[in-house]
Amino acid sequence: MIVLGLHFGHDAAVSVLRDGAVVSYVLRERHTRVKHAATLDVATVRRALHDAGVRADDLDAVAVCSTQGVELIVDDPTALSVTYEPSDTFGRPCTLLEEEPDAAGRRGGGTLLDFLYDPGLSATWLGRSYARLYPEHAAHDRADVPVTPWVDDYVTVPEWSGTRGLTELAATPLTPEERHRYGFHLPVRVTIDGITVPGYAVHHHLAHAGSVYYASGFSEAAVFTHDGYAEGESYHSGMFYLGREQALYPLAPHHLGLGGVYDRVGAALGLGLVGPAGKLMGLAAYGRPRFYSSRFLGNHADLRERFPMDVTTAWLRHCRREAERMGYDLAPYGDPEQATAPVNADIAASTQKLFEEVRMEAVRTLHASLGAAGLTVPALCMSGGTALNCPSNSQIAKDGPFRRVFVEPACDDGGIAIGAALAVYHSILDHPVPGADGEGRFPTPYLGTAPSADDVAAAVASAGDRITVESLGSGDELAERVADDLVANRVVAWFEGGSEAGPRALGHRSILADPRDAENWPRVNRVKSREGWRPFAPAVLAEHAADWFGDVPLPSPYMLFNATVRQTGIPAVTHVDGTARIQTVDASAGGYHAAISAFHRRTGVPVVMNTSLNGPGEPIVERPEEALDLFLKTELDVLYLAGLRITRA
Repeated sequence: MIVLGLHFGHDAAVSVLRDGAVVSYVLRERHTRVKHAATLDVATVRRALHDAGVRADDLDAVAVCSTQGVELIVDDPTALSVTYEPSDTFGRPCTLLEEEPDAAGRRGGGTLLDFLYDPGLSATWLGRSYARLYPEHAAHDRADVPVTPWVDDYVTVPEWSGTRGLTELAATPLTPEERHRYGFHLPVRVTIDGITVPGYAVHHHLAHAGSVYYASGFSEAAVFTHDGYAEGESYHSGMFYLGREQALYPLAPHHLGLGGVYDRVGAALGLGLVGPAGKLMGLAAYGRPRFYSSRFLGNHADLRERFPMDVTTAWLRHCRREAERMGYDLAPYGDPEQATAPVNADIAASTQKLFEEVRMEAVRTLHASLGAAGLTVPALCMSGGTALNCPSNSQIAKDGPFRRVFVEPACDDGGIAIGAALAVYHSILDHPVPGADGEGRFPTPYLGTAPSADDVAAAVASAGDRITVESLGSGDELAERVADDLVANRVVAWFEGGSEAGPRALGHRSILADPRDAENWPRVNRVKSREGWRPFAPAVLAEHAADWFGDVPLPSPYMLFNATVRQTGIPAVTHVDGTARIQTVDASAGGYHAAISAFHRRTGVPVVMNTSLNGPGEPIVERPEEALDLFLKTELDVLYLAGLRITRA
């Protein structure tokens, strides 16, 4: 069975599954070169179908998802369109999502599906807003682009409308119900190049849950999803689920606003409006959590009685008042040029502490709620943007109530094109999960399509006499030459095979350097035009990880857990607090593993510095020509491109 997954929101992407396995995956930003690219274009869909070797008339079903509240906007509605269906094409119960009680009155009567079919919905404020939010749309007037509304704006779940605090929720038995399993979706028909295929519009967090649970290999697991959605009093900020064999059961919303608080604090500290969370996580290590207060512990129901304003505003005012009371210099507050000043660093550390404590409390709540229902579940899966927070993940794995913890590499919104397709294939259509043995497994993150030899040759030819090229193939000579360059303290760009899914470079689109030289930390930040205080990650051979790093679940192949650095010889990848965001590497990583092994044989150190192959504000490179362009315009010393060693002429 072939299922197409379409994600229309930010980090837009397309996936194709064949019998439950991902056979192609295209993240739109990698091809538009606009970070977090939103909305879909027909070219991305066609590229994913081509890479999978299928046509539109080969598809059996389509899974459709989007960022919360974001309409389904496409560049060519004549070639790709989504319409909602009044009945379930597959004969399943359609959905538990019901219309808000007063929605019909606001519209002057009619049903939910009547509203969704309204031909007048050809232009909305959100369609026009993309010109402001996303540079790729700046030259276009989106008001004339037809859009399909997203179900989240018009539906709710009355039985869950009353928000419960975490303590109350922990005492509530969360029992999986079969009828809930078939909720949180609506039937749709998707037309691609004249071919109409049945499918489902899948709720955002159900897609997050599908992306992590079906990749985990667990035959049963609790699932906790949460992202940057700012409003805590709805199920849009995240959900608790139970995965059991092929079924995913929605249990309850947790009503956290944690992700939105974290993002907004990062922006307030001057760390940018796009992607401040990753920087805030790194900055927190420079400070102490002197402003942390347990008064801010809880979900929306816990906090709305304590604070008359939104929680982020209350938290920032609290931090500033405490800093003033303690005699801090407040002049550097929010100045990105003084990010590590005590007031900024301590607010970051305090926010990280709050993040960790709230998230841990939510995990304990989920465990207690399952226990109240008489369920013993040993494993936990986490997804959504908050699952990119490595210190929090490590704390939950080490001190939390679940014996096993799994996070997938594309836990951000880029992964929900895969997750929606998996949820449709397994939970909605009842196909079993092959190989789910309860022990957990780690599928390959290298889901991008590898460039052909012709693609590489064309890119090299376009660089002309600006470069010198040696052909090394893919064997021992290649690995040894990489080791030579690293030992000689050259900064190496590494491009191999298909690109990684997710926001972190895992060895197919990476910049590598010798971790033994402390100067490589500021040096590589200069190469990438990043803030000098931002840390780098170590990639370590999996079989040696325990000798060099502690307090971390092993293996850790996706750079999603923090470890304590046990040895002193790798200062370039040891953060100021003695930790590192490690990636364990085994033979499945291909030539990347061989290169680190060669460096280990030469130096006795099984670790290299690894960071993403991209310039400032750019997505990770996808194609050979982008790698060459980056190499030529930066101070990278050497580029390894699909078996070629490239230097400047």
